[in-house]
Amino acid sequence: MTERVRVLHVDDEPGFAELAGEFLEREDDRIEVVTATDAEAGLAVLESEPVDCVVSDYDMPGRNGIEFLEAVRESHPELPFVLFTGKGSEAVASDAFSAGATDYLQKEGGTDQYTVLANRVSNYVETASAEAQRKRQLNAIEAAREGIAILDADGEFIYVNEAYTDIYGYDRGELLGEHWALLYPDDEVSYASDVILSGVDEQGSWHGESVGERADGSTFVEDHTVAATDEGEFVCTVRDVSARKQRERALAALHDAATDLEGAESESEVYDVLLAAAEDILEFDLVAVDVVEDGVLVQQAWTLDLDTEGYWQETALDEDTFVTRAYNRQKTITVDDLRTAEIAPADPEYRSALTVPIGDRGTFQAVSRDVGAFDDADRELTELLVGHAREALERLARARELRSRTEALERQNDRLEEFAAIVSHDLRAPLNVAGGRLELAAEECDSEHIPAVRDALDRMDSLISDTLALARQGQLVTETEPVSVAAVARECWGRLTTDGATLDVVSDATVAAAENRLQQILENLLRNALVHGGRDVTVRVGGTADGFFVEDDGPGIPDGNREAVFDRGFTTSDEGTGYGLAIVEEIADAHGWSVSVGTSDAGGARVDVTVGSDESET
Repeated sequence: MTERVRVLHVDDEPGFAELAGEFLEREDDRIEVVTATDAEAGLAVLESEPVDCVVSDYDMPGRNGIEFLEAVRESHPELPFVLFTGKGSEAVASDAFSAGATDYLQKEGGTDQYTVLANRVSNYVETASAEAQRKRQLNAIEAAREGIAILDADGEFIYVNEAYTDIYGYDRGELLGEHWALLYPDDEVSYASDVILSGVDEQGSWHGESVGERADGSTFVEDHTVAATDEGEFVCTVRDVSARKQRERALAALHDAATDLEGAESESEVYDVLLAAAEDILEFDLVAVDVVEDGVLVQQAWTLDLDTEGYWQETALDEDTFVTRAYNRQKTITVDDLRTAEIAPADPEYRSALTVPIGDRGTFQAVSRDVGAFDDADRELTELLVGHAREALERLARARELRSRTEALERQNDRLEEFAAIVSHDLRAPLNVAGGRLELAAEECDSEHIPAVRDALDRMDSLISDTLALARQGQLVTETEPVSVAAVARECWGRLTTDGATLDVVSDATVAAAENRLQQILENLLRNALVHGGRDVTVRVGGTADGFFVEDDGPGIPDGNREAVFDRGFTTSDEGTGYGLAIVEEIADAHGWSVSVGTSDAGGARVDVTVGSDESET
């Protein structure tokens, strides 16, 4: 003890109190004495100042020493109290100890009595301080959430906190004095001895997982620490980690279930996996899945122990049930006791329920005949499982929609191909006959009408060719490959009659396209520039952040015509058919691209083909 010790000395003789105080402070320089002349003054000091020990006379006016002691014990039950009196007796001493006095001393002559008193005060204060420290430590141990126990060198319990007894299901008295083997299954005792205690012997401590046994015979996984003290005792800490282990196993199993859900090929297979996981992993007994059909929740799958197919069968969304509430609010609802809820359960035997919405698809509900059957862990794991089921159902819906669209496009392609065949066969055949007859007529006579007829037949042949191209190029593009726009543009330019025109490839772009159809786009755009731009037109081709462009320095496209240039049959040239840009737009649509027209920096026409930033690389 190194701190100051404040002693309250209460005595109705002020001179004696001061004298005693001087001797006590002289005997031990750590002692500081505060005096009071009666019990009331002493109580006032205790209320206003810290005091480590009380020394009191017995025979005082007002309250005597015993009555003063009783008053002190009401507010300071552990404070050292020494009755120091000159009029004492065995009866007084007995009463003092019965009232809670720490010691009883008889006043004597001489100064030796102060030496004795000083020594006892110091010892009592040190003991009280140590006891207070020990109690604080024990209180901290008792407040700990972990189970804490102290065992002697023989492995018997000498202390256990409340958390420790709660974990194992014993009363404190049932454990104290018992051997640690009481808390292990028979087949685990050797593990505790050979592994845990051996580890403590070698390292001074051991930490790991072991299997504990409760008073009712049930077992659990415990996170266990054992450490040896210098006194040869053992300090043990224990936490029940069964819930954590169970959660880890459940998460691992749910991961496998999620894999099965990803591979499900039908809604019914999704429901089967969902219900099987609810039974096997979450250990739910009574489960049902409802699916929304035309504003009604219809039961699609269930594990309920019912003789008839379906229990609720169907529930309108405007009805007020826990299932409809969960769906309409898109929020999980847990009810611990259905009998106290405002909504009556479908079956009065059900006591608790857990309902989770499956997005806009429907609901998942588990019910139990036990009150409070679903905790936060059940809710979290169920939401995780249902989330995977929802994603699987959405994937199947997207796949079904894609199949439907693909089938529709294939039918459209078939009709276009049929149309193209009709045009090619049924129109070209009589056109070829007319052309042949015209040439025979030209050999037999010289008429000014023959050139006009020949031009009309040539125009009809061009219209048929463009119509066939329009029909076939509008078919859905199903296979693509990376194609260089610059390379295709140069190849197309080489096939055209360009006279004095110039091609300037300013940059390149690689797009995912059907190459032959990209060739058709660029050839039509280049030809359009040559037709409308003039003999010495310069045509520029380059890549953009999301596609490519073709522009020229010709007269450009009037503002009033820009919306109509992609219309079938629209042309401002006597030689054109009006299908060139319409074919460009059809091919772009078949790729999923878009086309727009504008003005180039040189004032000419500019056509931008947007393929998307994730499909082009400039």
